[in-house]
Amino acid sequence: MNRLFMTFNALVIPVLIAYLAGLLPNTAAVEFSSLNNAYSPPYYPAPIGGRLSTAPDWDEAYDRAREFVADLSLVEKVNLTTGVGWMQGYCLGNSGDIPRKGFRGLCLQDGPLGVRSTDYNTAFPPGVAAGATFNKDLMYLRAKAIGREFRDKGVDIVLGPSTGPLGLKAAGGRNWEGFGADPYLQGVAGALSVQGIQDQGVMATAKHYVGNEQEHFRQYHEWRDMYGFSTLKEPLSSNIDDRTLHEVYAWPFADMVHAGVGSVMCSYNQVNNSGACQNSYLLNGVLKDELGFEGFVMSDWAAQRSGMASILAGLDMNMPGDSDMMGDGASYMGANLTAGVMNGTIPEERIDDMATRIMAAYFKVGLDKTRDRDGYDGPNLYSWSLKTEDLVYQGSGEGPKAVVNHHVDVQTDLSESSAFDVAQEAIALLKNSGSLPLDAQEISRLAILGSVAGSSPKGPNCHPDMACDSGPFSSGWGSGTARFPFVITPLEAINDRATEEGIVVDYNLENTVTDSFIETASLSDVNLIFAGANSGEGYLQVDGNLGDRRDFSLWYNADRLIQEAARVNSNNIIVITSVGPVNLERWIDHPNVTAVLFTPPAGQYGGSVISNVLFGDYNPSGRLPFTIAKRDEHYIPLVDTVPLNGLPQDNFDTGIYIDYRLFEKEGIEPRYTFGYGLSYSNWSIDSIKVNTVNEPSEQLPTPPQLRPVQLIDRPALDPNSVLFPENFSKVNKFNYPYVDNVDLLAPRGKYPYPDGYTEKPRDGYGSLAAGGPGGNPELWKTVYTVSTTVTNHGPYDGAHVVQLYVEYPESKRYPTPRQLRGFDKVYLMPGQTTTVDLNLLWRDLAVWDVVSQSWIVQRGTYKFYLGTNSRDFEQVQTITIS
Repeated sequence: MNRLFMTFNALVIPVLIAYLAGLLPNTAAVEFSSLNNAYSPPYYPAPIGGRLSTAPDWDEAYDRAREFVADLSLVEKVNLTTGVGWMQGYCLGNSGDIPRKGFRGLCLQDGPLGVRSTDYNTAFPPGVAAGATFNKDLMYLRAKAIGREFRDKGVDIVLGPSTGPLGLKAAGGRNWEGFGADPYLQGVAGALSVQGIQDQGVMATAKHYVGNEQEHFRQYHEWRDMYGFSTLKEPLSSNIDDRTLHEVYAWPFADMVHAGVGSVMCSYNQVNNSGACQNSYLLNGVLKDELGFEGFVMSDWAAQRSGMASILAGLDMNMPGDSDMMGDGASYMGANLTAGVMNGTIPEERIDDMATRIMAAYFKVGLDKTRDRDGYDGPNLYSWSLKTEDLVYQGSGEGPKAVVNHHVDVQTDLSESSAFDVAQEAIALLKNSGSLPLDAQEISRLAILGSVAGSSPKGPNCHPDMACDSGPFSSGWGSGTARFPFVITPLEAINDRATEEGIVVDYNLENTVTDSFIETASLSDVNLIFAGANSGEGYLQVDGNLGDRRDFSLWYNADRLIQEAARVNSNNIIVITSVGPVNLERWIDHPNVTAVLFTPPAGQYGGSVISNVLFGDYNPSGRLPFTIAKRDEHYIPLVDTVPLNGLPQDNFDTGIYIDYRLFEKEGIEPRYTFGYGLSYSNWSIDSIKVNTVNEPSEQLPTPPQLRPVQLIDRPALDPNSVLFPENFSKVNKFNYPYVDNVDLLAPRGKYPYPDGYTEKPRDGYGSLAAGGPGGNPELWKTVYTVSTTVTNHGPYDGAHVVQLYVEYPESKRYPTPRQLRGFDKVYLMPGQTTTVDLNLLWRDLAVWDVVSQSWIVQRGTYKFYLGTNSRDFEQVQTITIS
């Protein structure tokens, strides 16, 4: 079937009882116990933006956007929605210009840890490091610094933050781009990142929506053509039940919508057997209606896999503009969208809303003001080379050439401080038998062992997208990376610090056990052994890791190195740098392994911050943002084979139980649980008090009414206005909104609209859960404040993370795990005590009810736990909601 006309059904799977209750008409019933071949009801039409009465910060933006779009021709509207093509502009994504309005097309650029494919920028620690800090202030400041660097490079839209993948698969290749394996942590960090970026006058993008939990089979071209899975017919389908979607995978997106994010990126994978970017239930229903998203939806790069179907389902912008293959010179939008509107297949109201949403987000975040500032002249970077002069249209393979790179230094004091502080506060101390911090008075000689301590022989930028097979694992690999201006390695930093103390430093960076290695390891007073593991995006592979990690072992023979060092020396400190959990079991209980530090990829300052923690210049305060298991089979496995029918299915059978929730449900003792991390000081959480702010109702109130639809005034469509102008000079493979002749505009038979399709706007919401940005405003009201006091008993200055977990009433209908619902980080001198207040929102106590298609707060007994990780608690308080 032609991809312009295929697969309209959206997804996500409200269950059989909801269907029987008549809540979801025209829905094929699917048994809750089986996720195979799952799909969900159609949801049409695409909600028209600007109707919320509860989003005053969007009101002016929509007024201005409607005025702007009302003055546009059809081809100008289409140009707003369509990328010009892969490598056809200065940025990684470029929308079309509107010369008549003096409007330069939008520049979209990766990524979530810094400006990709340029120079004189900062390579920040990735999201997983920010999550490991459990420091809300740093989450915001890191994002603020990132946003400022993008702004000063002339970028309009930052392709981040990422809260998908969320971390269902511990071996998932891109987990490090997000903030950790918990939806609450991801939501808090994602919202603060949106605020930090957009406070700088550039737009953030919440990605990847949704269920993009592994790299294997995310794109059928990638895995069929690059990796030889010749029988693959469609991308992997993530099959997610309705409650799990709401409580886990969509949860952090609600936070980011509530924070005012301007754009959301839909993902490559299918969800319940339909592409995430042509999925009316996910885009129209959940995102735009229920969550009240007022911005626009863009595709991941070449994730749009249909034309009219995806547009009707809620996709507003395709990137980078091409169809199935980037750089193919074709587009599912562009001229096809123009023709679809002209022949009546696509309602004019739909293209108006697409363009209006884009411009509303543009005005909402202040991009007009950003562009009006002195010195702005569009992007000053060039994504396709670091040359000063190069082809303007690189994807065309032909002239003209111009100055494309201005090499603007965008690094700031805030960049340096936030990148350094995030890297430092992300380091978690997992084991300490008293060997840390290092006492320079007791050490005359130390050895640095393992290649992860040193630099790559290919330099800090060993590969354009960091698919490095050596070096210190400063980031993962793929599109979410940035070039490093420098990398301070552990070898450099520790050598400098030890030399200041008069300590002799030996090192051996071999990955094999040689006589030289054994001699070095045996002669030192302490061995510092560096190990780790890495992962990345699926279009690149390192040492057989096809994006996703093939196992949980340490790379470069590190287990053997550690075991041999422990055999010949009684004091071995292990420093692990990893994108996620690794197997520690071959040596973790060895008495000669006296301490273990764990750091996520730390960016350009990794060596300096590790040295600071080792020597006691900084008291470690990081916490694991995921669980480390004792056995690899305790993690949820990847789907890494293609079935005979060519349609791989990934059933999210564990539902709302992921990471620490699943370990506790199954009674599995991990090696180190979520939230774990030690300190050089002794701390106590001394009390707990629960204050009622607003007693939570059981049901959500009726949401405020939608405002009437405001349609754009527009002239009648003129076929001649969408033809290529006379003597128009085309650029090879560039996407244009024009058509070649009027014959392409004629209707071609009755269009096969999906069951349930309608063009009539809805009078109200589809759920009580709707009503404002992020959902019903009641969801975001504080209902309880949990207060405690925290004391640092010394002997070091430091920081402590207080974590709040909620246990829900016992229920057969809504079995719910104990889960994170608050955290804060406090800094204290020895002997100091402070008060911590943690606010619980209505939504923090709610569960998703698949029958009413809304949230409810159950009546019954709740327990609030305060502790240091997901298992160790110092205070508990019980309340009853009746």
